[in-house]
Amino acid sequence: MGRSKKYGNIILKPEDRKKLVKLANSQTSEYRKVQRAKIILLSADGMSNEEIASSIGVHRNTVAAFVTKYIAAGIDYALNDSARSGRPNRICDDEKAWITNIACTKPKDIGYGEELWTYRSLQKHIRKHCMDAGYPGLSQISPNTVRTILESGEIKPNKITYYLERKDPDFESKMHEVLVVYKQVSMCFDEAGNLVIPVDEPKTVTVSYDEKPGIQALQNIAPDLPPTQEHGKVARDYEYKRLGTLSLLAGLDLLTGEIIPLVSDTHKSSDFIEWLKMLDSRYPEHDTLRLVLDNVNNFD
Repeated sequence: MGRSKKYGNIILKPEDRKKLVKLANSQTSEYRKVQRAKIILLSADGMSNEEIASSIGVHRNTVAAFVTKYIAAGIDYALNDSARSGRPNRICDDEKAWITNIACTKPKDIGYGEELWTYRSLQKHIRKHCMDAGYPGLSQISPNTVRTILESGEIKPNKITYYLERKDPDFESKMHEVLVVYKQVSMCFDEAGNLVIPVDEPKTVTVSYDEKPGIQALQNIAPDLPPTQEHGKVARDYEYKRLGTLSLLAGLDLLTGEIIPLVSDTHKSSDFIEWLKMLDSRYPEHDTLRLVLDNVNNFD
């Protein structure tokens, strides 16, 4: 039987529960904070300290400590470590700035093979070069201290986040034009999704075009084997023959949903011209063809 908690079940505020659930499901947050979030959530759901300890894989005293911290001072106090007693921090601002500057430099730019820093590799670099930089006090710095210094400035050199660089100064106006085109297409359908333009009347046909060059053409060198009682799946030989690369040029008719494809062994402007001729031959002369294209087509 699990020992009952001294303070009873935690009653979470709605905003605290939302934050804790997000943290408990995170794949990138600190493990210790994820673990603490799970402890508090399970306690709020009525589990005993003993049950939570068994589920999380910690001692029940650890569970009791974080439950008590939440009850005493709230979510921030429970999730974060308190300042420790002992010798005060002797790392000065200049040393912190030097460490941060290193962390903001790519390892490969200063002679290392890796693309990103780890706290361990940063520690080794700092210890190796701190004397020459005039900071001998960093010769015994630990990876955790490096992490703490960088996180205080919200620097995480071991993680990547992606962004989209906007290279076209006319992007906004072009985006507006494309959105107007798609809005005009949507007005050609009724609420049930039926095309309302009479078939025999001239119309503007809008085709969204794109191409995919460099597609690998592969061929199996042995036939597939059918499923058997011993092996219930189709068996395929892992070796294959390379047949070169192909380019796929295709357009989507936004009124009919028809796809107009062209497969080519090359990726040249003449291929695009051939696709345009093929497109033109599919529609009556009185129809107007309108193409939605990428900003740039990189043909050879």
